[in-house]
Amino acid sequence: MSRKYWSLRQIVIVVCAFALTTGLLFGGRTLLEQLFSHHPLQKWVHNLPAVESFQLQESGGELRVKVKLDPQQVTNLKETIEPLIQEVEAKKQRTVTEVLIDNKPTDELAEIYYQLSFALEEAEATGEYNELYHTLQSLQEQVGEGNFRVYLGNDFFYIQLSKQGHAYFKVVPRSASTNTAELEGGSA
Repeated sequence: MSRKYWSLRQIVIVVCAFALTTGLLFGGRTLLEQLFSHHPLQKWVHNLPAVESFQLQESGGELRVKVKLDPQQVTNLKETIEPLIQEVEAKKQRTVTEVLIDNKPTDELAEIYYQLSFALEEAEATGEYNELYHTLQSLQEQVGEGNFRVYLGNDFFYIQLSKQGHAYFKVVPRSASTNTAELEGGSA
């Protein structure tokens, strides 16, 4: 009987096949998650004209959504963001705890939000939203031209302030049971 010796080429082929098989076995789950759960969400978000960019951040049990919006496309912040939140929650099977809108406000719109924030906190604490509405109307009258809105969602307040082509968007959690860190944004 003859004894067969392995050539260098055969050894390289066997090592490459072993590395490829091992990589597929251990990396298969991650690859499947990337191919089948991440991309459909990205494709869905790209069909939203108001959303310029989208990022999903997962850490521990928390799920955060970070978006950049085109202020010219946003007429109702709640109608723009809530479908996105619902789609993320459906795909990830977890609750979105924070929403960050990535933009910079003007000094004037930031000051208007600051004044509005006290009425917003009071409305959240008491459950009386009439004072919030009156404060919003009062700020609107003081500034003159501009469009100030607060939309009430199930889990979040959607604050939309716009004046002279500038916009300031903020999404604030409604209840103390969620993370109360507020995330802000706006655009110039």
